[in-house]
Amino acid sequence: MGISERTRKIIWVESGGRCAICRRQVLTPGSETDDPSIFGEECHIVARGASGPRAGGLGEELIDHHSNLLLLCSEHHKQIDDQVATFTIERLHEIKKSHREWIARLGNPDGGPVRLVPDPSFPRPRVLTPITTGNALWEMLFRATAFEYAYADHQPEAAEDLTIEFLDMIKDYLDIASELDSIKEQRDAAKLLGDYISRLAENGYLVGAWVRHMLLTGGPTEAEPSPWEILRVEVIPAAAAEVVDSQGKPVTIPDPPSSSQAS
Repeated sequence: MGISERTRKIIWVESGGRCAICRRQVLTPGSETDDPSIFGEECHIVARGASGPRAGGLGEELIDHHSNLLLLCSEHHKQIDDQVATFTIERLHEIKKSHREWIARLGNPDGGPVRLVPDPSFPRPRVLTPITTGNALWEMLFRATAFEYAYADHQPEAAEDLTIEFLDMIKDYLDIASELDSIKEQRDAAKLLGDYISRLAENGYLVGAWVRHMLLTGGPTEAEPSPWEILRVEVIPAAAAEVVDSQGKPVTIPDPPSSSQAS
């Protein structure tokens, strides 16, 4: 059947001529001798072909419907089709909805309410990143705008006190990170964070973290959404932690060889 001209117009208008992920206008400037170049592509969420990305589960009459299509730049079209585990059907529908709402707000002089929305350029990771050094945590903290945390309930008092000291220190550093201009100050901050990570490890606790990438939207003066990174840190008893790969699948770690087996 193919994409109808009417459907094509709906997709381009709803998207405002912008990629639904990076939100760039998918049109390069022209010149006196050349027309502008279009690098926008109408992309299927559920593929038409049986062997295509995210294929199956959608009737033939809906494959080329505007609800199953979104406008992307050529770069992000390739990315979503190469990374189907990250860009699932559900995720692409979220991106489409978020982008359509953002485009609609651009025509509102009041800009709509101020709110945080997920940044579609950074899909949420499936697992926490283990943090073993203060430098790794400082790099995440230094870029963050806000802080979230979690720690296990019903732990020994001494371990809980150590955990809370650690989390309070992260919160304090977040407030002053932008004021630490010298390399020495930043090194000392990272070293102190590392000391706490080591002490927690000695007491049987792991530190995990990830950065939640958000966009601050709305408001009367909004021109473009502003990046807003939220650092989330979790302190977990090592005995309760599960080691998984990047896809979230459990990984079995072999036991070390006994002394009789070692060469």
